[in-house]
Amino acid sequence: MNQPTRIELLFDEPVVGESKFGAYYLYAVRNGDGATEYSFFAPDEVHEKLKDLKKGTKAVVTKLAEQKGTKILTKYDVQVEGAKQPLKLHQPSTIVPQTSDGFYEMMLQSCKDAVRIQTDLGGLMDPKSLAVTLFIARSKVSGG
Repeated sequence: MNQPTRIELLFDEPVVGESKFGAYYLYAVRNGDGATEYSFFAPDEVHEKLKDLKKGTKAVVTKLAEQKGTKILTKYDVQVEGAKQPLKLHQPSTIVPQTSDGFYEMMLQSCKDAVRIQTDLGGLMDPKSLAVTLFIARSKVSGG
């Protein structure tokens, strides 16, 4: 989350399939240091940026989280190396805390953790509910 990840495509096309969760796009990629190969299930918006690229193309993919009201929205920033114009899907906004009581930081961490849990579980959990649950538990533990 919010960490740029450099990848290199190992094939011209992904493996495309269908599961009970819908269509999937499986890319074989090498990480930024070139030492490790991974299977990357690209979300639809990332697939749209990668689908026409060829083997050997390098890109930087960043998953971003932003809170809009009560919802946590995830977006992806995809920048293809060597492209004339970087392909940007999202420009993160700056969130400025309004209080210094510690709840902002606690909620922000709860939201980040909720999105990470959702990702680790393949989207099976609602990040809003997870974030609220984590926030309540943390605020009780910290005496808030």
